[in-house]
Amino acid sequence: MALGAIIEAVVVCRDVEASIGFHARAFGLEVIERNGAEALMGVRGVGTGRLRLRPAAAGREAEEPRVWDLGPRLLGMYSRDLERSTRLIDEAGGRSRQPVTYPYGSASLSEAVALGSDGLWWTLPKAGPGHRPSPALEGDPQRLHGELHTAVLVPADHEEALRFFTEAGGLEVAFDGAMSGEPFERMIGMPPGASLRLSFLVSADQAPARLEIMSFTGVQARDLSDRPLGLRRLVFAADDPDATAAALEAAGGVRIGERVLRGPAGVEVELRGAAA
Repeated sequence: MALGAIIEAVVVCRDVEASIGFHARAFGLEVIERNGAEALMGVRGVGTGRLRLRPAAAGREAEEPRVWDLGPRLLGMYSRDLERSTRLIDEAGGRSRQPVTYPYGSASLSEAVALGSDGLWWTLPKAGPGHRPSPALEGDPQRLHGELHTAVLVPADHEEALRFFTEAGGLEVAFDGAMSGEPFERMIGMPPGASLRLSFLVSADQAPARLEIMSFTGVQARDLSDRPLGLRRLVFAADDPDATAAALEAAGGVRIGERVLRGPAGVEVELRGAAA
């Protein structure tokens, strides 16, 4: 009874066709299937870390979020070349921030952050020795970007969100630490003196496409957890979807479908069995 990999991230779009164009030009994602007005994008042959684009209801608009505003806020994928990635994002209509390098454990990590279509933020760590598995990169040495490897939530209560996904959802904490200083201020755009706490959560089998919980201090955050555009739902693999849904509901999730609940930061959590 546990959550596994993130199979899909569902993004609500002003214009699905425009969003397809952005994600194809910026990240090299392909349309895997069409279902009415929806489009599923990803890397062919990779069954997790996909992006489902769904049209917004007519007339739905929303203010653009900052990274630290509450809600389902970012998606991430690896890049082999951050300068090339940020150039492609900007050419596709996004707004990238300058890549930075910062200490990470006993080594260092280079990363860029960018605002994409529909107010969805992206985090792009540089692929290198020791990065988590990425079937897309491992399957194609010439590929610039991997599949989705992370989804990031910014909740009102960091500890409560951790309990929801670990105690009820069965995920494990792989890293939990605070980050501050000039490199992070420059990468994210947060004000001087602000800091962030980041928790990496992984499934027991260490499957690609993980969840991250992020919270900030020293910022003025708006509650945009019900923002009608951008990242709205995460579809997780689950070994026992019904039992996991019941556990998440008992932990405070609000049932909105048979195997769909609203969880921390307003994210919708959909559970899908391995054979689905």
